[in-house]
Amino acid sequence: MHRIAAALLAVALLVPLAPSAVPGAEDKLVIYTAYEENELKTFWEQFKKDLPDLAAKASYIRGSTGPTMARLEAEKANPQADVVWGVFNDYLTGAGKKGLLDSYAAKESETIPARFKNPDNLWQGVTLLTVAFAVNQKKMAELKLTPPHAWSDLLDPKYKGHIVMSNPSTSGTAYLLLASHAARLGEDRMWEYYEALDKQLAQVTKSGGAPGRMAASGETPIGVALAYEVEMARKQGAPIDVVYPSDGVPWTFEGNALVKGAKNPQNARRFLDWAVSKSAMASYAEWRGTGITRGDVAVSGPKIAEMKLIDLDFVKAGDPAYKERLVKKWQEKFSR
Repeated sequence: MHRIAAALLAVALLVPLAPSAVPGAEDKLVIYTAYEENELKTFWEQFKKDLPDLAAKASYIRGSTGPTMARLEAEKANPQADVVWGVFNDYLTGAGKKGLLDSYAAKESETIPARFKNPDNLWQGVTLLTVAFAVNQKKMAELKLTPPHAWSDLLDPKYKGHIVMSNPSTSGTAYLLLASHAARLGEDRMWEYYEALDKQLAQVTKSGGAPGRMAASGETPIGVALAYEVEMARKQGAPIDVVYPSDGVPWTFEGNALVKGAKNPQNARRFLDWAVSKSAMASYAEWRGTGITRGDVAVSGPKIAEMKLIDLDFVKAGDPAYKERLVKKWQEKFSR
């Protein structure tokens, strides 16, 4: 949830993490990244293993997407970063339009479907966040319920009082869901759906991560959550499954780009080649499960190509005025 909240709200501050170096030094590699610290450690270790010579020259500065890209823009006349890595797609699109990125088609980027790449090779998407149903097997058996398989299933009376979702005014996950349903159904039908769904809910949480945690602990049989958080809970032993809705999966993705005017472009291109490689994708999959853009790397669930991803206009969804209008109407209708 915090990944999406950071992208949509852009309120956190940049935090430098080891390994550190003075940005902009020659024959170095300076990376700005928005990946979370826990997953970033896994990715960075794989990078060091695969390209030790380049990793010895490399440093990263980690921060939330909004402040990271604001810093990149402020440094436009004298870029301090060579690469951005793991940045949300709507911000990459905006950065491209502002002339902050340079074109580069990373080696093996042809393995990434076109919907996850900029047509002018300004960026390539690598990791995804998807919203799905977190289903507690044990709790469902106790209640003699079968899992829902579509958003429409959640309106079945048998699930009344057994569903937990989060609040789009406080959760990036919930806002992604709201905007996705607006795209899937149209706004009028979306509000009709939410009015019916609201009667089914046991609880609406402030935190986007809470529904998944509650399903994992057995507090609720069904939580609407980020799929990779549910996968992590399952790996830790929770009796929980991820069910991807057959009538549309909300999603967003993160990608990589070469900074225009980078001081170390050769090193940057080597890193970007690695960042879309099978090895890099396999390390992403350790945290994201199915949420990687290459289809030729083993994942723990259905591949992205097998899902019905909702066609969401990310620029529109990220527009502050559009978001404010949707969230305000949700609050007027459903605030508890």
